[in-house]
Amino acid sequence: MLGHIREITKIYDLLALCCSYIFKEYDKEPIEFSSLNYEDSKYNEVRDAIELYCEQCEEEGHVAAINELKRFIFDFLRSGINVEKCMAIVISIDELVEVKICGKIINGRKIVKYNTLNSQYTDQVKILPRFKDTFINRANKKLGNITYPFLRATRENECSPVDNQVTNYMIWDAKHIEEYPVWIHHFDNTSLLEKHFDQRDKIVLGIVPFSNIDTKKLLNTKIENRTFYIENMNPDIEEKLKQKYIEICDKAEKEDIDFLVFPEMMMTQNILSGIVKKEKKSSPRIIVNGSIWKDKTNKSIVSDENGNEIFSYFKKNPYTFEKNGIIYREFLDKRKNKEYHILELEGFGRVGIGICKDLISEDVKLFHKYIGTNLLIVPAYTKSMDLESSAENLSKEYNCVVAVVNACSALQKEKNNTRIGFITLPAKMKSDRAGVTIRYFRDECSEECEKNCKVKKITIDFERKNTYGDRESFFVEEKKF
Repeated sequence: MLGHIREITKIYDLLALCCSYIFKEYDKEPIEFSSLNYEDSKYNEVRDAIELYCEQCEEEGHVAAINELKRFIFDFLRSGINVEKCMAIVISIDELVEVKICGKIINGRKIVKYNTLNSQYTDQVKILPRFKDTFINRANKKLGNITYPFLRATRENECSPVDNQVTNYMIWDAKHIEEYPVWIHHFDNTSLLEKHFDQRDKIVLGIVPFSNIDTKKLLNTKIENRTFYIENMNPDIEEKLKQKYIEICDKAEKEDIDFLVFPEMMMTQNILSGIVKKEKKSSPRIIVNGSIWKDKTNKSIVSDENGNEIFSYFKKNPYTFEKNGIIYREFLDKRKNKEYHILELEGFGRVGIGICKDLISEDVKLFHKYIGTNLLIVPAYTKSMDLESSAENLSKEYNCVVAVVNACSALQKEKNNTRIGFITLPAKMKSDRAGVTIRYFRDECSEECEKNCKVKKITIDFERKNTYGDRESFFVEEKKF
């Protein structure tokens, strides 16, 4: 380990190096961290050295600061390396070093793409910031009282033996790194999008049912053995949906929409090409373009207000159906759908995407628990009710807002006043954890759907409480445009 210290160029690599040593020792024999004395006064020199590093970064620059710190750490560990000493370093970095995100800037735009803060030992340790300044946490304080916050604290999910020992960072071990490869798309604080969401205490969703055309007319589905996939969309219907997409995006400009969301399987690249780019467009801020079935993948393209792609997310959990006693499974190319993607907005939180049955996948839900997703948007195509309980559990246990956006086409034979989709919110029932489900319904607009799709405008106000039966949660208002 001493030899590796000389190779360190970043404070996060020092943190990763210490964690990798602790992980190896933990694998030999589980460690009771509460029995260690890494916060003892004898380790004050470690804290002083990290404080000096932070000061020197400001005054002399990062290179001089990290070189000075490396000299101290080398001398500190030279007399003997153990878990207690490494934990003293870990805790001091966690408490004193302010998060600094570095990564690849996407196409010259103000978006930083990163998957870890450390650049060394990345197969053993992943270090990520733990987001605290979020709309949920602010609401918890504002709507609570001096003694208690409004909601119970989110359940914790450890990503490594060290993870629950630190406060400001997440520390993942090799197992979690391998199982949940993730890219985080972080907006620079100079971007207009970031300025809009920073300290925003409401979410305005534009939910688009989009079409009530029967799936058999809309999509050309192919079956091979016991799998199925979508080959293409009916060209005539595609052109009609393209025009509708243009009109909806145009109407949304006047509605102060944060997230304009379309349902699963209703998109093509041709439809997306219809968006009109404008230099000064303030709404919608982000478009979740349902999903596109292409090349045996089912992917959702998340874009900005002008259709510029931020990232694409590929569906993980396939849909299945039974016909004549045979189970057919949606063909999803596993070589392309392993990665997860998160949109990260300072002063707002982490936004994740799932597609339909992903919401009932234990792996997908675990990922969002580990990463601390604050808002999960799920384009769907289903008439099943089985997504609701899964969404409500995420809201109840992990204070995550979940929005499931469904297509009227999935309910083709159903009558008006049938539930299309829903939003689940974290709530409380007296002092217990709870969740609230806000359903939105098909109404008279289904009669004019082909020409004029009414968008559900749903505003969640995190500065106001509301009562839902025996539960308390946030105020929700629904309109149409």
